Amino acid sequence: MFIADKGYYTISEVEKLTSIKRHNLVYYDIEGVFSPSVTRSTPRKKWVRRRYSVLDVLALQAVSELKRKGMSFNKIRMFIEYLRAQHNIEKPFHAALDGRHNVRILIDSSQGFYVCFNDHEVVECLKKGGQYMLLDISEAAFDLKEKINALQLYKRKKESEKYRKTVSRELSAS
Repeated sequence: MFIADKGYYTISEVEKLTSIKRHNLVYYDIEGVFSPSVTRSTPRKKWVRRRYSVLDVLALQAVSELKRKGMSFNKIRMFIEYLRAQHNIEKPFHAALDGRHNVRILIDSSQGFYVCFNDHEVVECLKKGGQYMLLDISEAAFDLKEKINALQLYKRKKESEKYRKTVSRELSAS
């Protein structure tokens, strides 16, 4: 299983990883469409720090892909509700991150959603006929792993540069 170096991602990091703007992430949370699974309140509870698990980020990456393909907000809400009701929202994304299955979600023209964990299930759905939009969660999981690795590398470089600047300032001061 792919495990990130920390248990959560900030809203800024999620924005970079998924291309969903901060105000949309906040809106999804406020509207109850998609709330982060790791959320912490400040002691005074004036505002909430939104923290997202790697599964949350993968689900939001799927939402981002649906938005990119032109799916409306109401249809995305139905998609999230379907996953929450039928699969406890985590199952398809967890299976994709584990690499155990090639997880694909088919969305038909009548707004039916089908989660397929292998190619045989995809073929069975397609045999029914109609038009489908395919969302490949396994491919999105692979893409997310690459983005997270790039983000971690960027952070390490930034920390290294900050450390070098601090050391050079201390050396020049002495």
